[in-house]
Amino acid sequence: MKNRMAAAMALAAGTVLTGIVAGPASASAAADNERCQSADYPSVAFSHTVCVTFRGNGSGIPPNDVIRMNVRSSGGTGIGHWELFGPHGTVSNSLDGEWKDRTHDWAGYQDSSFGDRWCAVFWKNGGGGSGYYRATPPVCVTSYFP
Repeated sequence: MKNRMAAAMALAAGTVLTGIVAGPASASAAADNERCQSADYPSVAFSHTVCVTFRGNGSGIPPNDVIRMNVRSSGGTGIGHWELFGPHGTVSNSLDGEWKDRTHDWAGYQDSSFGDRWCAVFWKNGGGGSGYYRATPPVCVTSYFP
């Protein structure tokens, strides 16, 4: 038990250092990597960027497991919600609202493999009880290839 606590404390210290400096705290520490993709929709004065943070595994192999996703919109979206999804389906839905210059974040853990796509799409409320329609094509980030 004492060894496990010491290992957990050392891992926590490495995580803090990783966030402060550009590289990992040690050669065996995991390095997280964020990748982003943007899309512009000039006809509706709306753009968005989806970012995915992949968790490193400390082996030198590029990270693939997802620990965070976010989408940031610029311009007026209208009333609706963001859906963040990956190869296993929906990861998170935002609350309904106007997403002008706002960010929807998700943090957790999703298992991923090389080449998996992690995406965001905006679902706009059609109003009058008509339901939602997909207002943007999916904008995706692809996990790393070896």
